[in-house]
Amino acid sequence: MARYVIALAAALLLVWAVPEFLGDSGFVYVTAQRAPAAPKVNAYRFEELADGIHFAFGTGAMTVSSNSLVIINEDHVMLVDTSVTPAAARALVAQIEAELTDKPIKYVFNSHYHFDHAHGNQIFGDDVEIIAHEHVRQLHQSNVLDQRTNRSFTVVIPGQIESLTKQMSEAKDLVERGRLEVDIRVRKAHWAALQEIKVKAPNVTYSDVMTIHKGGREVQLHFLGRGHTGGDTVIFLPEERIIFTGDFLVGRPGAGVLAYMGDAYVDEWPESLERLKRLEFDTMVPGHGEPFRERKQIDDFQQFLRDLWAQVSRLRAQGFSVEEAIERVDLRHYEPQYGSRVFKVDPRAVMRIYELLQVRMPM
Repeated sequence: MARYVIALAAALLLVWAVPEFLGDSGFVYVTAQRAPAAPKVNAYRFEELADGIHFAFGTGAMTVSSNSLVIINEDHVMLVDTSVTPAAARALVAQIEAELTDKPIKYVFNSHYHFDHAHGNQIFGDDVEIIAHEHVRQLHQSNVLDQRTNRSFTVVIPGQIESLTKQMSEAKDLVERGRLEVDIRVRKAHWAALQEIKVKAPNVTYSDVMTIHKGGREVQLHFLGRGHTGGDTVIFLPEERIIFTGDFLVGRPGAGVLAYMGDAYVDEWPESLERLKRLEFDTMVPGHGEPFRERKQIDDFQQFLRDLWAQVSRLRAQGFSVEEAIERVDLRHYEPQYGSRVFKVDPRAVMRIYELLQVRMPM
């Protein structure tokens, strides 16, 4: 047990010490924001998926870190996920009002508790129903800002700014200097925005399934089992056959986008995804990356999870430390699905599997 704790601590320090694993929006979430196109400076762009259903994604003009979904009904708006900071949430709401509709936002859904999907909650008053799985409320009422996941994505930001500033001072190419200057400005603004956060928990919760009939539309919330976290919600629009999966399922072939697994139930996740297949949808809208329709993505990710769990379990049984296991996990055969970035396993995924195995199979 002592050796496990020491190894786990060492791996955690390794993760926090290597900014290139983390990026602006996460280890494998680097494709969540598309490059900004001049002269646009808005934080978001909207893509209409069906009548009144708009996919919202970041332009890169500010740190938003995740996607949202805007559902415009007869007399109100529903918003899926509130972004990474109150500043990002305010920018999203302002653009909805300016570009889509002046109808009020009456319902907000959190796909899960992670900071990049729910830390914009605080801009909404008590007249707005913020709905999520009961697990989300439980964690939001704890000291979630000091939780490992939130810290691992935030403590590195000052170091990233310092590193980029040094690069800019040494850059000779004017285009490169301009790119670095924008990157530094965005990260500094994000760091300032993080200081404003006061976590606001959902004020309406559910446990298994919740169906809402409002404004001429049916919206279903499903908890399909533990996966990316202990309380993932998928938001299903049965008439439009659209499902917002959050981080329960992300990615496209070759995009190099995989879900963060630092709080995941990796061994339970494939079975939870099996329940996802039973819903009748055509379009999947992930919390990171772009919408996609290929249901084979579910099968591929289930196989990936099973393989990762089996490899790490064997390495632990053979007595390897977390750090040693990180170096030995071999995922090269998933390059056709996820790109070459998958070669380097996220250390936090291995750490999490060791944590779960320690509880279930103490050594």
